[in-house]
Amino acid sequence: MKLALSASIVANVALCTALVCLVSFGSKAQLGAPVANRMAVSSFSRAVTPAPTFRSAVANAYCEEVIDPTQNMRYETMSYMPDFGERDMEAQVNYMIGNGLIPCVEFDKEGTTFREHSRMPGYYDGRYWTMWKLPLFGAVDPKQVMYEVVECRKHNPNSYIRILGFDNVKQVQCMGFVAVKPPQRAF
Repeated sequence: MKLALSASIVANVALCTALVCLVSFGSKAQLGAPVANRMAVSSFSRAVTPAPTFRSAVANAYCEEVIDPTQNMRYETMSYMPDFGERDMEAQVNYMIGNGLIPCVEFDKEGTTFREHSRMPGYYDGRYWTMWKLPLFGAVDPKQVMYEVVECRKHNPNSYIRILGFDNVKQVQCMGFVAVKPPQRAF
């Protein structure tokens, strides 16, 4: 108990010392000075300087990353990972089947939601994709589902194709990922 109390006191003294140093030696930057003092020194401006932050090297690395949203679309949860290979997709489908989900293959030309026919709140076109055949109710092997993906791609070469996992008891989609993206189009 005494050790924790003394460690707390030492930490508070260190923080107070750092604050005093920041206020006294950082007077050029006006950090820690009262607002009235800052107003008297400089002319009034609506611009606000952000407070200094201390971030880890990992956070700095993520902040440096620049993403072009027009060329880097995100479609489902799994699209934030590297693209799946054939074995990865089979493993995901095997997980679906193992958890009692019913796999289904869908396709769509756009692959994203957009607004074309209405500007009402909550209305989006492209929310529903076209189902390729019926859901694979009796699927026990991921290769059956992958065969349907290949067939769907043959008939829809310029479409996005995704595999979904439905829970037939709760009547909801529990899992899904984009299996095939079409060749890049010129914008």
